Amino acid sequence: MIPSSAVLGIALGQTESHAIALCPSPSSFKVSGHHILTAGDENTLTTTMKTLKDTLLSRVSWYQRLSPNVVVGVEDDTVISKTLMAADVDDPLEQEAVVGQALGMALNMEISGLFFDFTKQHALNHQPGQAQYQVVACRQQTLTPILSALKDVGLKVSVVDTQQHGLQEVYDALIGHYQPQTSPLWLHLDAGKLTAMRALSDGGLYQQSLTVAMPLRRAGSEDEATASSRVLQQHLDHAYQRVESEHAVPISTLWLSGHWPSDILCPSSAQRVFIQPGEPFGAPSLSPHASSALGLALRGASGS
Repeated sequence: MIPSSAVLGIALGQTESHAIALCPSPSSFKVSGHHILTAGDENTLTTTMKTLKDTLLSRVSWYQRLSPNVVVGVEDDTVISKTLMAADVDDPLEQEAVVGQALGMALNMEISGLFFDFTKQHALNHQPGQAQYQVVACRQQTLTPILSALKDVGLKVSVVDTQQHGLQEVYDALIGHYQPQTSPLWLHLDAGKLTAMRALSDGGLYQQSLTVAMPLRRAGSEDEATASSRVLQQHLDHAYQRVESEHAVPISTLWLSGHWPSDILCPSSAQRVFIQPGEPFGAPSLSPHASSALGLALRGASGS
């Protein structure tokens, strides 16, 4: 059953943040608004969040504003990711305690200064009574001002996640919408950051994120557009070859989103398809910067 309330996804950036509102449609969700927030000091955060709330929720029906689900995503380089071994327990409260203790020992710091989330994994080699946990942590000082400002304006945050997980939600949604016969390799380019994803036959997900460094322009050298195309082509070829060599699964389709030049070529016999991640959700002109916010909102919509 599709929830009846709106969902807000907020992707936090150091200089610019993006927020997406999704509202229920008869069969899915549609983007009802996109709002850009510029960085400011903590004294103006409550005012900023009130503007966000008023801007996004004013566009949806009154009953969808009553209890909006809010998901916040932080940049991946602001989080700590750890794989830890701890006691294998099933009770959620006990899990949080044993994982928190293991995390504090691993980082040699008090966990009272951290927000953390975790998932229990099935390790192939582990001692009896022990389990493997994938843990993601963020310093409270990074998030507390934002969470407090959202609370001040009556918005309750249900999930704090990474923006990379938001992009995973977008990829899953695109697979569900287009239903390709074989899993495409998705290359999303956003402000010099390239994210590559592909669903694998064993149920896993290949993903890699890197910064695309453009060459400096020198007198007498190739023009800027040509240099950029050449660098992006190299990154595309590398991502394609790495996925095929590591997983031995042919890639028949490349999905390209973001600001790619039109002269980009596909390796081998793969088909190149330019996609707009927001199009299945009624936002065909959604900017690449907002894709993570869209995915965070989708995470809140699915309740995962």
